[in-house]
Amino acid sequence: DAEAVLEETKAVAAKKRRGSSRLENLGIPEEELLRQQQELFAKAKQEQALLEQQQWLQTQQALQQQQLQLPQQPDSNEDDYS
Repeated sequence: DAEAVLEETKAVAAKKRRGSSRLENLGIPEEELLRQQQELFAKAKQEQALLEQQQWLQTQQALQQQQLQLPQQPDSNEDDYS
């Protein structure tokens, strides 16, 4: 049982090393990768904010349409004496 855990641990470590060396083989400095990542996060946040704003506007327009379609209720202050 301990040997199985040892083999699994070795396999995970080897996989991490392979992933790490792939990143190093790209030839892109870590600082540049970090900058790119931050740029992608900023772009994603901006796109999400725009999407939420569009959804809010659509909701507001739908509410306005509903209000326009409601029958107008007469004011209770205006008495009809005819």
